[in-house]
Amino acid sequence: MLGVPLGSDAFTAAFKKLFNRLNHTVGQLVEFEDTQSALFLLRISFGIVRAVHFMRTTPLRQWEKQGIKFDNLIRDAAEQILGFPMTDETYSQASLTTTLGGLGLRRTTEHAGLAFNASWHESRVTAREVWDRPAEVGEDKISQKQASFTFDEQKLQHLITSATTDRERQRLRRVAQPHACGFLTGVPSEEDGNDTILRPRNCQVSVAYRLGVPLFLTETHCPMCQQTIDIYGDHATCCAKKGDLISRHNGIRNLLDKLATEGGLSPVMEKKGILGPTSGRRLTFPLWSRGKVTSPSQARSPRRR
Repeated sequence: MLGVPLGSDAFTAAFKKLFNRLNHTVGQLVEFEDTQSALFLLRISFGIVRAVHFMRTTPLRQWEKQGIKFDNLIRDAAEQILGFPMTDETYSQASLTTTLGGLGLRRTTEHAGLAFNASWHESRVTAREVWDRPAEVGEDKISQKQASFTFDEQKLQHLITSATTDRERQRLRRVAQPHACGFLTGVPSEEDGNDTILRPRNCQVSVAYRLGVPLFLTETHCPMCQQTIDIYGDHATCCAKKGDLISRHNGIRNLLDKLATEGGLSPVMEKKGILGPTSGRRLTFPLWSRGKVTSPSQARSPRRR
């Protein structure tokens, strides 16, 4: 009824529904021109979520070979979508949840035992019966969500501890900070403009930088300030001379101006003299000091999430 195998080890090992039409669908994702959308769909629709019923109803020992094959298929698809291969260490980070610095491409073979343990305890409580506990089930009842998050936390800590440089340790800590995953979890949509849309190459570079994958074969010089850009591209994120730093600042300013205008706050962009003889790129709110706030009943109020 649930579409999962219930039977002997031999019967379960031969059950192929986990891969039903998956190869064809993932192949279409790989050919998709929109890299950001393809990666988003791979994470929320075709990754570990597709195997949840298997993980919660059937012990991993009965379908481990299929699980390994499934995980390898998702990894190959991610590498093709992103346009670069990943080392085992890099994919270990990619397989973390997005809030801990990964891409959310969790491996079924790593989380199946946690899911089965949670499901067994929850089912026993629901049935109000006394069951003999299988060898693969632990004594403690822990939700699948909490168990998987704890596993990812330990995995991240292992990556940090085993990192060979201070830069690598700091990178792993920073990508696990709140909101650092926003460009991955935000739905690629033009509903509120193009602020959540990344061009394919920009998306690939952003993900590579997040995973610590080298962006250059050798060091080069910044065309704006002539400082050295190492192979990881760190300088590009902080160049203060007509670089991405200013572009990002202006992008945030323009987005705030749009939201404040919809909220009826009458923002003024580039108001002169508010901080003395400085350049523009600022936004002021004349109505803020008068105690006026945005009303959700206004016809032009910001869209609520």
